[in-house]
Amino acid sequence: MLNAWTPPAGVGPGKQRIYSHAGYVLLQLVLERCYRTPIAKLVESRILTPLGMQATSIPERGPDNRAIMDDAALRRVVQGYSDQGTAIGPIGDQQSYFDFPGTGQMFSSARDIAAFVAAAVDGRSIDPQLREALRMTQRESFHVDQRFGQATFGQAIAWETVHLPGVTVVDKPGGLNNASGYIGLVPAHRLGIVLLANRGEYPHEIARYKILPALAHLVVAHGG
Repeated sequence: MLNAWTPPAGVGPGKQRIYSHAGYVLLQLVLERCYRTPIAKLVESRILTPLGMQATSIPERGPDNRAIMDDAALRRVVQGYSDQGTAIGPIGDQQSYFDFPGTGQMFSSARDIAAFVAAAVDGRSIDPQLREALRMTQRESFHVDQRFGQATFGQAIAWETVHLPGVTVVDKPGGLNNASGYIGLVPAHRLGIVLLANRGEYPHEIARYKILPALAHLVVAHGG
């Protein structure tokens, strides 16, 4: 698929921002070929284990599209629902746009994601190399000139940078038709928020435009 793809006329590197899930797949292939290791093992050894994220995994999919997990892990997985509240698939069903290892849903817990957020906004207690890698992923590499209300946007590595009056939010909403999530960071004030939902909708706008800016302004007002 990637070998057959060609950009439309007028599209070139560094000239525009086009969102594509295939960008993550391309990065995965680069990493797997560079380190000769499956992406799940790379994530586990380089990120999950150092941060103590023991409840997080990227399992492979079985022939029935369910995650290949042991019984204890599968018992902790929740049922996924549509945005209208209809159950979608069995528990452990991995929705994905791409059908090869490493492209299904990641399973995690609020505690684990909170540990990741703490490392992303602070990082003082983690390995310096990992800390710098996490910071590198937050650096804006392309700025979107178009304004969205009072906000302007930029693109980092997976993260999106949202420039609001007096505060910059680094965040990423995501999800498929049976689950959704959001991580929002204000690195300048060491703030972060996590939303996880077993429902196919994107509950991020209230956090991006209201909660995080309000918390950041509160920190500034109290000299934190």
